[in-house]
Amino acid sequence: MFCRLPRVASTHGRALANRISLRAAASRSLPGAAPAVSATSNFADVELPGMNPPPSTKLDEEVYSFLTPSFRKTTVADLSDKWDSLGFQIRPLNGYVRYTHSNGSWDVGQFVPAPYILLHINSGALHYGVSCFEGLKAFACKDGMVRMMNPALNAARMQKGAVKLRMPQVPTEMFVQGVKEAVLRNVEFVPPYGNRASMYIRPLLFASGPMLGLAPLAEEYTFFVTVLPAGTYFSKAGDAAPQVETGIDAMVMEEHDRAAPCGTGAVKAAGNYAADLEPVHQAKEQGYGTTLYLDAKEHRYVEEFSVCNFVGITRDGRYVTPKSDAILASTTNRMLQQLAVDEGLIVEQRPIDFDKEIEDFVEVGMVGTAAVVVRVKSITRGSRIYNFDSFSTLSGLREKFTAIQCGEHPDVHNWMVDVCPMPASK
Repeated sequence: MFCRLPRVASTHGRALANRISLRAAASRSLPGAAPAVSATSNFADVELPGMNPPPSTKLDEEVYSFLTPSFRKTTVADLSDKWDSLGFQIRPLNGYVRYTHSNGSWDVGQFVPAPYILLHINSGALHYGVSCFEGLKAFACKDGMVRMMNPALNAARMQKGAVKLRMPQVPTEMFVQGVKEAVLRNVEFVPPYGNRASMYIRPLLFASGPMLGLAPLAEEYTFFVTVLPAGTYFSKAGDAAPQVETGIDAMVMEEHDRAAPCGTGAVKAAGNYAADLEPVHQAKEQGYGTTLYLDAKEHRYVEEFSVCNFVGITRDGRYVTPKSDAILASTTNRMLQQLAVDEGLIVEQRPIDFDKEIEDFVEVGMVGTAAVVVRVKSITRGSRIYNFDSFSTLSGLREKFTAIQCGEHPDVHNWMVDVCPMPASK
């Protein structure tokens, strides 16, 4: 299908006729592309915001219409020799899924064939950080199906974030539907089975309507879902040996805190990640791969790494991860804890006193959706360096976890959700 896009602003009621056509992703005919069939019968496949013909105007009105910047979409052919070395980067695909909440309810959703959104300059997200997001993955499985992992768990976490930031909650059914639709509309970009990659899915909820001050709240909110084919978070395009295997050196961040007690640390608020920008880049400039934060009150108890949960295996084989109201509960960590219990390990979620306990750990890992489980080979605090030479237990749990994701191990906990078959050419 085609969308009509105004090219030039119309002024003083005089509409200029310059138009171009944008071919929607649903009509594209790419090598190996799947038929553009919606996962839901009522899902709109239509126009971009701000790209309809200008409204009727009065003689003294000025009306402006906006065109997205030009961009080139990725093709399957672009990635044919890169499935094992994708790195973690943005690539424009067929488009994204968008829902809008206004007048007290969500609309039926749209598929938008461009990586842009028209946004009010006073939106609550831009000015006050009213925004939270999620991360999950879809996989090409051994039996030829595309499946995503435990989307209901991510929906529940986003709902918690919505409550904290005073946004309308995204119902679980709508969340799962939107994620499934985004994967389906971009299914030819799901990395083929057998590669070290997956489709990374990024749902985002934010205040798109204007706000001036913290009250009243915005009257419009947007939920959208973007996807991209990706390797692990700690890998770069072309990496032969990603850091997930070789290990990362971390430093304890003393000069900065990630989240305050009783703040937003326990939800996936966008602003939480902004707080780590300066510290993590400082760490990288000093030769470290990431930061480790201790609690903001005492700088005594382990909280989390830059973008990942802390997990350690003690000398007596216990799986230990911190407990704090300022920590974001990783969905991957929750599932790994279940696998650890299945393997007969004792799982402890409790405060970890860094100075007293760090030498009790023989393995340390960074756990998160994008990273899965990344080995931490050392942690530096001040002049002391703590080394962790083993990774066997966490590596074994990671292998079982990833085997479930791609259909090589029984999914006894029913975490995987069918999306559609892989396109035949893949």
